[in-house]
Amino acid sequence: MSLGWNDLVHLKRKLSTSLRQITDNIIDIDTNKLPKANHQIHEEKTFLNSLLTKSRHIQSDIQFANEELLGLSGKVSQSKNFLSVMQNRLPDEREDSLLQRAKDNESLIHAGKYNNTREKDQILSVIRDASMKLEAIKAFRIIKDQLLQLEIQSERTKKSLVMLDDESKSLQQEIHRCKKKIQTSYDSKHRIIEERSRCLSEYNEISLQLKKLNTQMDTAADQKRRKRKARIPPDYDESLYKIKESARKKMQDGAKLTLEELRLIYDENSF
Repeated sequence: MSLGWNDLVHLKRKLSTSLRQITDNIIDIDTNKLPKANHQIHEEKTFLNSLLTKSRHIQSDIQFANEELLGLSGKVSQSKNFLSVMQNRLPDEREDSLLQRAKDNESLIHAGKYNNTREKDQILSVIRDASMKLEAIKAFRIIKDQLLQLEIQSERTKKSLVMLDDESKSLQQEIHRCKKKIQTSYDSKHRIIEERSRCLSEYNEISLQLKKLNTQMDTAADQKRRKRKARIPPDYDESLYKIKESARKKMQDGAKLTLEELRLIYDENSF
């Protein structure tokens, strides 16, 4: 079915309006939607990198704490083994009694209160025996104190490990949420790109329709001009002719014409 001139004009305006709307949508996508999507992805990836860096530091701290705890466990085990062996070798005498015995016998040596070499050697033997027992007691006490400090440090390291492990788990959950958010942002960006692709397809389709419509309207206009050319009255209004020619030039230049200008150009009753 062939369309009348007014229908063609109406269709052209409708297509031109649709083309402008699609053009505005493409411009909005290129200057607003896509830049915002890219910026959001950049911000989220930057935040994710900071979380990953923090996670690596925590994992390094956990590894160091585990190595420290392993070393402490070895020292604790050694100390306990030493104390277990020494426990059975500790003298029955009290430390103050041994100190007094060593002091008394040293006084005998210093005062020369011995009758012969044999008595002197016996006194020295007593001093050495008391000194060895005192050293054993001292060593036992030192190792016991060290064991206490090792156990305190070990407990402190264990608590630190628990805190680091809790922090690591919490951080991994945050990393997981951040990755999901980034994926959502990428999905949104892909939808925007698909929207742009649809707009471009619609733009090309409508542009082709407009091109065909313009060709159809040009053909109709040429037919009207040929018909009118044969019946130009002698007293043709020169000013009206100039207005029509100006409107035709606007149409050739692609400028928007008013309905009155279009009617003036293609009115069957005028040239």
